[in-house]
Amino acid sequence: MFRTALLALVLTFVSLFAHAHDYHASITDAKYNPRTQSLEVAVKVFMDDLENALSRRNKTKVTYSQSPQVQQWVQEYIGAGISFELEKGKTLRHTFVGSEQEADVVWVYFEVPLQTKELTHLYVRNVVLQELFNDQMNIVNLDYKGKISSNLFQKSDGTRKMSF
Repeated sequence: MFRTALLALVLTFVSLFAHAHDYHASITDAKYNPRTQSLEVAVKVFMDDLENALSRRNKTKVTYSQSPQVQQWVQEYIGAGISFELEKGKTLRHTFVGSEQEADVVWVYFEVPLQTKELTHLYVRNVVLQELFNDQMNIVNLDYKGKISSNLFQKSDGTRKMSF
């Protein structure tokens, strides 16, 4: 009886991991650096989803790596999917810092110069992976001088104003 219960528990636990990626989400953490007057941005996406998006976009099978070509594609894809604006309609440039694999996710890093000492609001757009999954959710957390503003972006949400 104990063995049967233990086996059932183990099988349930294993099946949870098998279905752990049934949801589609990314997390973007952006923190304002007053010294550089820029946003330091980290985007966390599932590696298989990113590979799928890069493969579709570039019409070739892409496996995540540190190769210059794959890093260029990551930069272009994330740069096209996430944008920040101080004034509506005026997208701020970003500087790609790099990306790295951590287990089954990829962290993508970039900086966005703001050239401002005071930030009252920021317009944000995040459509990463939404072309692949109708249920894609992109969470954006902005940390401005310890005050955090969070938003959930889903398909067709477009650009949103985040205030501090």
